[in-house]
Amino acid sequence: MKYLGILLSVFILSGCELGETADNNALEIVQTDPMLKMVGVGDAVKGRVVADQCVACHGLNGVRARSGSPFIAGMEQGYLVRSLLAYRDGTRNHSAMKEVSDTLTPLQLADVTAYYAGLETVWRGAVVSRKSRNMVKSKRAHAGDSIAQGCRSCHSQTARYQKDEAIPSLDGMPLEYFKPALKSYLNGQRNNEIMKLFKGRLSEQDIYDIGIYYAARKPKKAEPPSSGDAARGKFSARACAGCHGYNGNSLNPHIPNLAGQSQRYLIKAIRDYRDGKRSDLLMREPVKNLSNTTIVNIAAYYARQQPVSPLHRSSASTTFDPITDGARLAAACNSCHGKNGNSVKDGVPHLAGMNVKYFTAATKAYQTGQRRHSAMQKIVAFYSDTDIEKMAYYYAIQSPQQVVSGGDSLDEVNEIANRACGDCHGERGVSPNPATVPSLAGQQVDYLISATHAYAKGLRHNESMKLIAEKLNADELKQIAIYFAKQSAPQVDTQLPDNPARIVEERCNRCHGERGYSTELGVPRLAGQVESYLVVAMKEYQEGVRKNTVMYAMTETLSLLEIKAIAAYYAEQQSAP
Repeated sequence: MKYLGILLSVFILSGCELGETADNNALEIVQTDPMLKMVGVGDAVKGRVVADQCVACHGLNGVRARSGSPFIAGMEQGYLVRSLLAYRDGTRNHSAMKEVSDTLTPLQLADVTAYYAGLETVWRGAVVSRKSRNMVKSKRAHAGDSIAQGCRSCHSQTARYQKDEAIPSLDGMPLEYFKPALKSYLNGQRNNEIMKLFKGRLSEQDIYDIGIYYAARKPKKAEPPSSGDAARGKFSARACAGCHGYNGNSLNPHIPNLAGQSQRYLIKAIRDYRDGKRSDLLMREPVKNLSNTTIVNIAAYYARQQPVSPLHRSSASTTFDPITDGARLAAACNSCHGKNGNSVKDGVPHLAGMNVKYFTAATKAYQTGQRRHSAMQKIVAFYSDTDIEKMAYYYAIQSPQQVVSGGDSLDEVNEIANRACGDCHGERGVSPNPATVPSLAGQQVDYLISATHAYAKGLRHNESMKLIAEKLNADELKQIAIYFAKQSAPQVDTQLPDNPARIVEERCNRCHGERGYSTELGVPRLAGQVESYLVVAMKEYQEGVRKNTVMYAMTETLSLLEIKAIAAYYAEQQSAP
């Protein structure tokens, strides 16, 4: 009863204190007696019954995690209590978890956390095992070739039928997802007249061989989406990131990639889940209130992303060298933007010395159509978010070169330029906030003119720029562009991505222990945790979705490159320290 009293005190406090204060107070109370970790509170047998409402995400063994949820088996009970209270008071934002925590009584919370804390299920860590990766390289990858002939008339990126109909691409699909998905058509769980024809024709070995055949194939991007607002879709798709990954490339082989899939297929699939034609507990809640417009936008966003199979990730270099990677990727831009990003072409902007965040946002704006430029949209369409970051860092450290010779400008031009543009772009065109507003100093003349026209015509979207651009006549705009081009281009301060191993050692180990094996009360173990969950959790701390001042400070300056690398590191730590 002593420990139940502590837990009841936690609940009383959580009802009076909100936000991080409640989170910290709850943790402090749970930590007041070190025996709590060893003895615990609650009845694990009764907790097994309460855990029925956790099965869909965490499984009864605490490591199912097919929804992108974290492994919780054997997690310290004090941490589990703290986490549930954080969902209850809004310190962590997750509607399903809040609903669960709101319904638990103090006794039930004690019981269910005791149940999961007492489990000894081994964490699987990086869910795409080496065995699975080696499997797609084996001879069995060719055994399904002849059987798959019957699938190609529909499931082929080059087939007219797939372009015109709502049919998914199978290339690169992991066997763990492919097998149950195919069987769901054969057993009638999913309803499709054509797929029904294969019922009774495929043996277990056939299904396995076809699955290996498609898993071994490198995925290709579908036709560009014909409708929808990809920028809005990206915002709406944030709710899908925990399962399907930040750009639709799932890190969990039990969950399908959405990146690069046919827009028609994605629209149909999401609508079918929303309307109950497909039944899946994990999909029901996220999509139940989506409008048709929102679904089209989400599908447009995912259809634009470059697909990457989790089974093919092992072929990538394990060396963390984003600058070298960025230089390699940026080589395709040299013909227009010049060597090292110093353009010598009229109308093409300099990229050398550009702020990382601005470059990233601008490139993604071309991807989503917020900036309309047919050539740029085709060129950047296949870059992933991390590809863009690598190029951004590469260009940021290049030295801008003066193209237009300097000299004094007329006072009236100086005055017009600084009056029209100085409030945002800074005096003499050197931006005080280059992460969101670019510097104009030293930029290419014709590019400044064409970019301003694009804002005036609505080809680029920014209300402040549109109002200013519409008021400038042709002569004023030309003089202003020449004025800024003559100014010395600034070299932005750039904090380069750090080696993930160093970040782990210098930041993460302080609290989470060596290799992520925490020995601190209230601090979760990260070793062997689900990779996709770790990525989403760090992004949520970084963006303030999860409110914790320490974690915000640790993640604030991390790039997506670093976040993904750190998550991959911890997911691989599966043996005891």
